[in-house]
Amino acid sequence: MSTNQIQVTLTAIESDLRVKIGALPDMQAKLMDQHNYSLCELIQLMTEVHLCEHPLFFELMRLDAARCQLEIGLYGVCSDCENEIEAARLAKDPLEQRCMTCSSHFSQQHRQELRLNH
Repeated sequence: MSTNQIQVTLTAIESDLRVKIGALPDMQAKLMDQHNYSLCELIQLMTEVHLCEHPLFFELMRLDAARCQLEIGLYGVCSDCENEIEAARLAKDPLEQRCMTCSSHFSQQHRQELRLNH
């Protein structure tokens, strides 16, 4: 996928995410001024209204990471092992941050942490 295609895909994801975030009751008052907030500003606003655990917050963080990676030429590179993320994996989820192997390890580790914390 070319950089332009990735950019178009990420922009579509961002537009959809902005609509969903704008529909959240806690965010409606914050977004009334129609200011075109950057991703960082949206992350800050969601933090201020205590939505850090909301699934849309995690998607926003993943989108921000993907945009940053694209800007520095590391889009499609695993954040853990720095190998290429499988093309099929990125096609399925353009915000993917890990290759299949590292994602599996991360999931196992996260499940173990959850067990230890409960």
